Amino acid sequence: LKVVSRVCDWVYDNVNQIVVLSPGFKRLLFERGVPSEKINVIYNWCAEDMMRAKSSLLPPNFPDSSKFRILFAGNMGKAQSLETVIIAAQLLQEQASQVAFVFLGGGVEVSRLEALSKSKGLENVFFLPGVPMPEVGTYLASADALLVHLKKDPLFTITIPSKTQAYMAAGKPVLMAVDGDAADLVGDAGCGVVSESDNPQALANAVLSLLRMTVEEREQMAENG
Repeated sequence: LKVVSRVCDWVYDNVNQIVVLSPGFKRLLFERGVPSEKINVIYNWCAEDMMRAKSSLLPPNFPDSSKFRILFAGNMGKAQSLETVIIAAQLLQEQASQVAFVFLGGGVEVSRLEALSKSKGLENVFFLPGVPMPEVGTYLASADALLVHLKKDPLFTITIPSKTQAYMAAGKPVLMAVDGDAADLVGDAGCGVVSESDNPQALANAVLSLLRMTVEEREQMAENG
């Protein structure tokens, strides 16, 4: 790591401009001695045409509109710490029976999460297999809110998951359970509700706050995104 650090310092000294994906990375480089004027923050982008629904029909096995559907789409690995979401679903099952969590995608944690959900007798959690990118927009459009979650880690406070921009472009309220820059982005845009990461009760409370909003308030969040 010392060798890598010296190489990085040499690169930083010998380039004209450095592009980073979040304000937190700019702050770290500045603390490392890189002049602020040398660093540009350029946020991640998304292919907006991919986020548009290709069909108005409800995707297979997707809960219907009698439920308030919160969708997590993407990789389900250790970094996503989705056991927290399962526990939040358990907290909500009795007090907010109309809430449903939908997990779309694959990953090393899928089998364990499915088993955990089954062991807790959860009827408000649905697992759907991954679909090709051109079909994802239909799933996003079928949800009532879109969830981002990462485990609590100092690195992730300066990380903005790329799905954040995709969710915003999809025009749905964002439920952001990532501390730091990602939460600031959603808060500043007024496009969703922020929850502390890796905190099931905080996540459940954030879901309830979304649920208690008027349709117009949620539509305004979607428009803000």
